[in-house]
Amino acid sequence: MVRAKKATASPGRLGDLSSSSSGSLEGAARGRNTTIVIPCYNEAERLRTDEFLAFARREHDTQLLFVNDGSTDDTSDVIRSMRRRCPDSIDVVDMPVNVGKAEAVRRGMQIGCMSGSRFVGFWDADLATPLDHVAMFKEVMEDKPEVDMVFGARVGLLGRDIRRSMKRHYLGRVFATLASITLGLGVYDTQCGSKLFRVDDRGDLETVISMPFHTRWVFDCEMIGRFSALRRSRVRGGVRKWGKVDGGDMSGSIYEYPLHRWEDVGGSKVKSSDVIKMAWGLMQVRRRYFWRRWPE
Repeated sequence: MVRAKKATASPGRLGDLSSSSSGSLEGAARGRNTTIVIPCYNEAERLRTDEFLAFARREHDTQLLFVNDGSTDDTSDVIRSMRRRCPDSIDVVDMPVNVGKAEAVRRGMQIGCMSGSRFVGFWDADLATPLDHVAMFKEVMEDKPEVDMVFGARVGLLGRDIRRSMKRHYLGRVFATLASITLGLGVYDTQCGSKLFRVDDRGDLETVISMPFHTRWVFDCEMIGRFSALRRSRVRGGVRKWGKVDGGDMSGSIYEYPLHRWEDVGGSKVKSSDVIKMAWGLMQVRRRYFWRRWPE
């Protein structure tokens, strides 16, 4: 598919990344076909440097953008060492203070959009989803022009290697049910840490990430809520049909890709008690993006 040249995003879409609060950028955004953002907070012991370097040297059309989210361990040294060894495909953004995964991802994706990448996504630093899935996600995007988002889905099918504890699996199913109700979509797995988005000429992705997220734990769902609100505003002039949450206009835009491999890597910062915070976050998503007009 031949894609029209994308217009430069306006400051209103992406906001201002030039301020010191945005963190220091080292050669970030080199205009590759794809930018993958890897948020890092105290990940020095878990970063699989050999796998990142092998991918960076092999996939020349993909930029790995590490966002060091105010780490207090040796994360900065580790990712800078990788950049020195593969400067053409690895970039680093240093946040002066910890801002949380949602904001680290958002700022990294803004840089990816500004670079001219056709696809921008994010990947968990522990590589629970192997990096070879980036190419699989991109293939879906290339083959299906109607798809704007590809989400990894941890589905335990025969022939797939999904290593997930039973406890986390069933907690995930409960949350997925709540997310489906909130978003009006039959989504299987909103919280998998591997996602890829299309940067289209309408500027939808830039608009979605133009301002900080209101939810810390379910920003993935908040992104879907923002996309859905944008689509509804076009169809209905921004007027909500009261009593009905209609996500039908999003169902064809999201493709859930059943992962071939995924492992529950030790050291995760997500706890079982966080499910309550995530449920509260879903309520905020419903209120902000399905009961109100957005952008306001």
